[in-house]
Parts: sequence; structure tokens; C-alpha cells
Amino acid sequence: MPDTTNALALDVMDSRSWPPSAAEPIGGTMSGYKLVEVKVFSATKRKDRDRLDELATAWLREHQGFDHLTAQVTLSSDLEYHCMSITFMCWQRV
Repeated sequence: MPDTTNALALDVMDSRSWPPSAAEPIGGTMSGYKLVEVKVFSATKRKDRDRLDELATAWLREHQGFDHLTAQVTLSSDLEYHCMSITFMCWQRV
């Protein structure tokens, strides 16, 4: 039986479900803001992937001084490994 946990999480957090004003492409720009920090959480082992949400949430609690935050969740795979990444882009008004 295939594990669909990560697929379901990606469906929920997919950028298409975000409000359009919150979703910005990686490498994109936002008028009136400058990109000041990028934080990436990434894991290939199942045990580590299962903890990514805890690590990302803890980091967000410690780093709340940004005017705008965008995020992107990606999953990449080959025949043997699955890598899940959560990328946060932190913006300040200019």
C-alpha cells in the first residue's frame, strides 16, 4: 500500500491553494519589498521528512520580525530517494 502522507501534505500546502497575494515565485520580486533572508529545510530520510514541519514551525516562532513571508514546498524523487524541502523567503518593506 503506497504511503500518501507526503502527497496529501503537499496538496494542502501547494502554492495553488494559497491566496494569490501570498504566493510569489522563487527568485521573483515583490514591489516595495526586498528579500532579506532565505531559509531551507530539507530531508531525504522518512524519519527526517516527518519532522520537517516541527523544525520549520520552531524556526518560524523564533523569526517573526519580517514584514512578509512566502513559502514553497517541493518534493523531488529518483528511483531510490525522496527529498522534501520547505523554503521560506523573508521580506522587509523598503
